[in-house]
Amino acid sequence: MTSREMDVVRLLCCGRTNREIAQCLNIAHATVKTHLIHIFEKLGVETRSAVVALMARPN
Repeated sequence: MTSREMDVVRLLCCGRTNREIAQCLNIAHATVKTHLIHIFEKLGVETRSAVVALMARPN
């Protein structure tokens, strides 16, 4: 995962919305959506909550 995708994941895990993530990272709302699509594909999940659940699991 890219460093920017990890930034998005960290904010997602804090409960931020796409708009809030965009504001925090100073990127477009559409860019956040694109990052999420790539994150979902790389992690093999379909939902935001699945990303959070995966990130909460111990290594």
